[in-house]
Amino acid sequence: MARHTHEFQCTECSGWNYPRLSETMDGNYTIICGNPKCRHEHYRHIKKGVVTEDRHNNAADHGDTIHVMPSAFTQTKRKLGTVTQLRQAEAAGLNT
Repeated sequence: MARHTHEFQCTECSGWNYPRLSETMDGNYTIICGNPKCRHEHYRHIKKGVVTEDRHNNAADHGDTIHVMPSAFTQTKRKLGTVTQLRQAEAAGLNT
């Protein structure tokens, strides 16, 4: 079971979260921002271990709550590796 880093931006504090997710994760998850001063809840649909921009949908089961570690949070965006960029583009439907 491979785990990959994924990025998403918190809409509340504008910081960047980098959780490591298993590629077996599919469904609705609640992701808690890693900023200790924020802790905003994001209701996202995860597809093959990649956070999508889709919110929870009724067709999928609700998974666990994911607490992003403070060490996986930063106020500025990090440079991502090639594999992470490709996985995110694929989840967004940009790769065919």
